[in-house]
Amino acid sequence: MEELKTIANDVFNRFPNENKVFVTSDGQAFLNEAHARNHAKTNRTGKELKLETFLREGEEKDVKRTAEQWVEYIATLTDVTVVQDILDGEKAGKKRKTVLDAAEAKIAELTKPE
Repeated sequence: MEELKTIANDVFNRFPNENKVFVTSDGQAFLNEAHARNHAKTNRTGKELKLETFLREGEEKDVKRTAEQWVEYIATLTDVTVVQDILDGEKAGKKRKTVLDAAEAKIAELTKPE
């Protein structure tokens, strides 16, 4: 458990705006719960892995963001994989049009050739 916590803390250091990280027992870290659950069930070992959820210190367990808060947060991101995780999570969850549109626009902006 200490090793997984170290991995989670590393993710928090690399992604200062993230407050929750999911780490599987093989040491893989995810910002998106659906991706983490998928990896835990369908990995190379063929055995289901244990999944641990870590929260940034001082964060409440079930912090919810409104659509407006997600749109504002997405606008600040510079890592396309984080935006993609948010988009995938939103598609699997509430499917709020404003959040989906903001994430898709940000991905297009971040992947646009210079």
